[in-house]
Amino acid sequence: MKAIKNISINLVKKKKTQVQQKKIQFNKKKNIYIKVDSCGICSSDLKFIKTGSRIKKFPITLGHEISGSISKNKNVILCAEIPCGKCHICKQKSKFSNLCDRPISIGSNFNGGFANYFVVEKKIYKKIPKITYSGKILKYAPLAESIACVINGLEIAEFDKKKSIIIIGSGYMGLIFVSIAKLLKCKKIAVVDYDIKRLNLAKKLGANFVFKVKINTNTNIRKVLKPTYQNGYDIVISANGNQKSHEFSTRLVSKRGVVNIFGGTPRNKKILLDTNYLHYRESKITGSFSSNLTHLKKAFKIIKSKKIDFSKIVSSYANFDNFNNKIKRLINKKEVKVIFNPNYEI
Repeated sequence: MKAIKNISINLVKKKKTQVQQKKIQFNKKKNIYIKVDSCGICSSDLKFIKTGSRIKKFPITLGHEISGSISKNKNVILCAEIPCGKCHICKQKSKFSNLCDRPISIGSNFNGGFANYFVVEKKIYKKIPKITYSGKILKYAPLAESIACVINGLEIAEFDKKKSIIIIGSGYMGLIFVSIAKLLKCKKIAVVDYDIKRLNLAKKLGANFVFKVKINTNTNIRKVLKPTYQNGYDIVISANGNQKSHEFSTRLVSKRGVVNIFGGTPRNKKILLDTNYLHYRESKITGSFSSNLTHLKKAFKIIKSKKIDFSKIVSSYANFDNFNNKIKRLINKKEVKVIFNPNYEI
C-alpha cells in the first residue's frame, strides 16, 4: 500500500502545538489504520500542551478520545489506557484494565487521534479495550471515553438515585456528571463553581441547585449545605484538579457519605484534611481514574439512546486550520468542549 499523507497536530519539545505534514508508511502485516472521524479535546491534552506531562517522546500527536472507522462499514471507539496483560492487576483483576501497573496510553505514549488517520500496531490494537459497530458513525461517539470515566467515578462513589450528589466544578466533566446523574433519575443534584454561565448550563442539564462560591470559606459551606439541612451530601465529586476544591469537598460530605477525588493535582501538591471531621462522620474518600471496557459499553449505550442533549455541552468543532485557536480558547475557559474533526468545514 502506498504511503498515506497525514496532517497531524504535534506536541514538540518547546511545548507548543504546530501543524506538520508528514508521510506515514503503512505496513498491512504489522499495522491497523483507523480513519479518524472525530477526536475530543480533553483537559489532559491541554495539560500535556502546557507542561509536557506524561509525554515520553517528542514530537507526538495528541488525542485519545477517538471515534473512527477501520473499514467501509465498521466503526470503532477506543479506551485511552491499554493494559500490559502481564502485571498483577491484569492477571488477577483483569476487568480493572484501567488500573494496570504498566499501561500505555494513546496520545501520550504513541501518536493519537488529532490526525487524518490513527495508526497502531496490530499487537497493540488487540489489547485496546474498544467497541466496534456497523452503520452510520454516531455524532457524539468521541464523548464515549470521557462518559465512561464518569460512569466509573459514579460507581466507585456508590451512586444510587435516592442519594444526594454535589459536583464541584461545572467544566466539561462536571457537566457530564450532572447529565448522567439526571439520566439515572437522581432527585437532588447540586453544582458548585465560580463561573455563573457554566452554572446556568448545569441547571439546564438537570442540576436542582447551583452555587456560585469562593472555595473554602465557612460561609460558603453553610450556603452549599442548605439543601441537605446542613447534613451534607451522600456523594461529593471533586471534578477538577484544584487542591482547594479537593479540600472543600471533604467538608460537604454526609455521615457515611463518599467523596470522589476525580481530578488529579500537580505533583507534590499537598491536600489538607480535617481527619476528625471524617473520622466522626465515618465518611469515605476515594478516587477514580480512566475507565475500562464495561464502562465504555455503558457510555456507548447512553450516546446511542440520544437521551442526553450533548449539543448543550459541545460548544464547537475544530479542524487543522483553527485547532491552535481552539486550544487557546479552552485554556482560557472560553469553551466547554471542543471536538476535533479533520474534515470539519468552518
